[in-house]
Amino acid sequence: MRVEATRVVAAPRKAVFRFLSDLENHWALGDRFIEVLELHRSSPDAPAHGGRVAMHGPLGISRTVRTRVAEVEPPDSMAGTAEIGSRTHAWVRWTFAPDGDATEVRLAAQVEEASALDRMMLLTGGLWWLRRRFDDVLERLDGRLATRAP
Repeated sequence: MRVEATRVVAAPRKAVFRFLSDLENHWALGDRFIEVLELHRSSPDAPAHGGRVAMHGPLGISRTVRTRVAEVEPPDSMAGTAEIGSRTHAWVRWTFAPDGDATEVRLAAQVEEASALDRMMLLTGGLWWLRRRFDDVLERLDGRLATRAP
């Protein structure tokens, strides 16, 4: 199971990568459906490399997700894991491609394994819901970086 969204963001690739390299900025792009519970750092001054977030879905459904940055390839991509419980695991990847003075940003998640409950939720609207969240995140990213442009 895979979900992805793509958007051209009105900022250079290095600026997009720099902004997203700070994991705290990822959560700033969230909406009422995403609540940061904690960020993990190797030291108090180090950038966050993982954390826990609560995802609040329709009908009062809520899932706690553990995240971890696993790969960083400046300025082309970054990737990490998202885990729910002990059985649901996904790989999440951001990729950045130049598009003139802008950047094509792709956010994709590949569910590698899912518990029976998570599989049922994903197949009965969860993938559609996640796609909408991804679209919203990329729209907010564009808005945040466009306001920072000279």
